[in-house]
Amino acid sequence: MRVPAPVLLILILLMGCGQQNEQRPETRDAAIDTTAVIAEGQKITQAAFQTLSSNLKQAMGEGGVEHAVQFCNIEAMPLTDSLATNFGVELRRASHRPRNPDNRADSLELASINKYLEQIEQEAELKPLVYAAGDQAVYHAPIRITNALCLSCHGKPGMDIQEDDLATIQKLYPNDEATGFEFGELRGIWSVNFPEAFFVNKEMKSEPE
Repeated sequence: MRVPAPVLLILILLMGCGQQNEQRPETRDAAIDTTAVIAEGQKITQAAFQTLSSNLKQAMGEGGVEHAVQFCNIEAMPLTDSLATNFGVELRRASHRPRNPDNRADSLELASINKYLEQIEQEAELKPLVYAAGDQAVYHAPIRITNALCLSCHGKPGMDIQEDDLATIQKLYPNDEATGFEFGELRGIWSVNFPEAFFVNKEMKSEPE
């Protein structure tokens, strides 16, 4: 369930190495525990990243970039959906320059992306963002180009991306917008939507019998 942007209260969460320092702006709604949202958001997105990256590396090892692109085309979204179902949330990767049009950022996701782009321009630290309305919460975290493996599919054609691999990308994704990236650039964001009862149910499970 997407939470409309006009009713959202944005909470920028400060994160340091080994600790979390939370800014608590004045809010009409104290029902959202932002510390819990950030912890669960991190756990879910880290699990998703590890699952996708390990499968992608395996595909790359089996058949190079071409096979990896084919893997992403068929398996990436089902894997993400399976993880989302397992955690009981809505989970996706969203981008301002998507490869798969289904991953195009919505208005709220785009607002976070634009904020991150501004922070990169200012050489500021990128921090997860939490949006809250009532008992619902949305978690966003940045996805950046961090290694050469990313550039082999999302870098510059003719430099990072080989001609045959580019042809495969263009065949599978005729409306691709996800090339031309450089190291350190923002590829998009993780977007996790927590249902209203997520944290209530979690608290109930944690209570001693």
